[in-house]
Amino acid sequence: MMNIFKRADNDRRTLKDHSPINTSPSSTGVRASEYCPSPSQSRKRYECVPEPMKRTPDYINKRIRNRSAVKRFREKSKTKAKRQEDVKANLILLTRFYDNELIRIKHSKQQLELLLYQHAAHKNIISQLNEILSLEAQARLKFQTQLASVPEWSTSSVEHLID
Repeated sequence: MMNIFKRADNDRRTLKDHSPINTSPSSTGVRASEYCPSPSQSRKRYECVPEPMKRTPDYINKRIRNRSAVKRFREKSKTKAKRQEDVKANLILLTRFYDNELIRIKHSKQQLELLLYQHAAHKNIISQLNEILSLEAQARLKFQTQLASVPEWSTSSVEHLID
């Protein structure tokens, strides 16, 4: 336990002995745009508007239009995010629905394979086969009706996301 504290103390001493490394662009005299080029270089720099210009009707109208555009953009973004969350929830439910159906189909397949083996052993399987086939037909009909009840809008929004 004592070795850990000694080691930490030694590390602190070695850090004090060295001067700090300054990698900021201003320290070398290089402009930030030259130091870190990015695709946003063509973007106009923000400049404060002089006080007298803030009172002009053109500037006031420009600010009103900008504020309303920002408000519309934010509302549109929120609506889009909400729609995507709804689509996600519907897709999760649909996936669970299909997974449950897949489990049921695999179970039916196993039962039919078992009947096939029994038939190969010359056993009478007609009554069991009829029962399995009727249950399978009922389950398939139930699945198709449930699938038809899935909201149409979720399907259209999914197609919209795929395109």
